[in-house]
Amino acid sequence: MPYFSIETNQPVDPAANQQLLEKTSAFIADLLGKPESYVMVSIQPERPLIFGGSDEPAAFVRLKSIGLPTERCPELSQKICNLVELELGIPKDRIFIDFKDLERNLFGWNGKTF
Repeated sequence: MPYFSIETNQPVDPAANQQLLEKTSAFIADLLGKPESYVMVSIQPERPLIFGGSDEPAAFVRLKSIGLPTERCPELSQKICNLVELELGIPKDRIFIDFKDLERNLFGWNGKTF
């Protein structure tokens, strides 16, 4: 159910990218208390991206989930920014996060909706 993606203008070594995908999948599952078997993660490096008129390191992050605890978004933002800064070296003030609580009937999987 959770979908987490990072678009960044920074390069990521392919081997490091795979490790980061695996680490991030477990991180999101733990953060949201969801089974990792339902978590999908995407990391898109070297995307054309300008933030605040500058092409310095930046990231656009999306977290979508059925039952996203919107009251926890400040906490989630802090933890996600910490992860992105630690793993990709992108300062927290150069990261935007789009949170989305998905409606079950508008999210499909396995030929049906939740």
